[in-house]
Amino acid sequence: MKEGLDQIEKDVALMRCISIDMDGTLLTNEQTVSFENVNAIREAQSQGITVVLNTGRAYDGAMKPLEGSGLEVPVICYNGAEIRSVEGEILHAIYLDRQQVQSIKQILDSEELYYQLFTNKGVFTHDYDGTIDLIMDMMKSSNPALTAEELNVGAKRQFESLSLKAIDDFDELLEDEGLHVYKFLSFCFDESRLERAASEAENVPKTVVTSSGKENLEINHEDAQKGLALETFVKQMGLDMKQTAAIGDNYNDVSMFNKAFYPIAMGNADEQIKQQASFVTKTNEHDGVAHAIYKLMDEDLLSN
Repeated sequence: MKEGLDQIEKDVALMRCISIDMDGTLLTNEQTVSFENVNAIREAQSQGITVVLNTGRAYDGAMKPLEGSGLEVPVICYNGAEIRSVEGEILHAIYLDRQQVQSIKQILDSEELYYQLFTNKGVFTHDYDGTIDLIMDMMKSSNPALTAEELNVGAKRQFESLSLKAIDDFDELLEDEGLHVYKFLSFCFDESRLERAASEAENVPKTVVTSSGKENLEINHEDAQKGLALETFVKQMGLDMKQTAAIGDNYNDVSMFNKAFYPIAMGNADEQIKQQASFVTKTNEHDGVAHAIYKLMDEDLLSN
């Protein structure tokens, strides 16, 4: 691990920003934000700490789970390709150019991989039934006790929460001159196909390939990374990365771990992710974000 909790607690008075991943971090496995996490974020905000979500999701998909929570936060979306203010105003955006889009699309199509397009006009899939089946498979692997009906209902709820739009043809969509692509998100349970696609995509000029799970690839412009976007956001806020904490659980969070002074891994993170962190908090199912915030604020309001 990086610098330990004792040293962090010595410097905690300097902290003025907390960057929080969503899936596997802020959100439970049911795609909700716990009461404890909401309260911890509010407490941090009341102490003058800026809390920013830092997610691979689109803006609408990031906002959905917050409905009814009363939380008002700025958001870094699409793995760092877009920064939004508390009011939803776009402050910064980085798109893939058209040559990058066509090259990446050709790679994913040649491997016959399922993928989604994250754009300035929404998140698109050309296979609604395939998307539902995919979400069900992923839910089943992490929650084997769920019934077929529970899986189907949960998958449709998640489809809606991610603000996905089903279309017939990506080629027709990409003819729209006003469309800008932020990110490709591809899923497959065949690791060899994903590895081949990742290897080829990494050779496309000015792209970066990351992952938020063993079964997916996320492909962005090389300047669209969570850590770079967090650095830009912090500068815009007149703060410093030495005043910043980052909480995450997966490989697309490593770039913000490398930039933030206080990198914090979730208890449900892979061991390699935990090794990148200053300390490890509880899991996303046990209010790990709240636990980390209170530890950083030196307020032991959660039971150990």
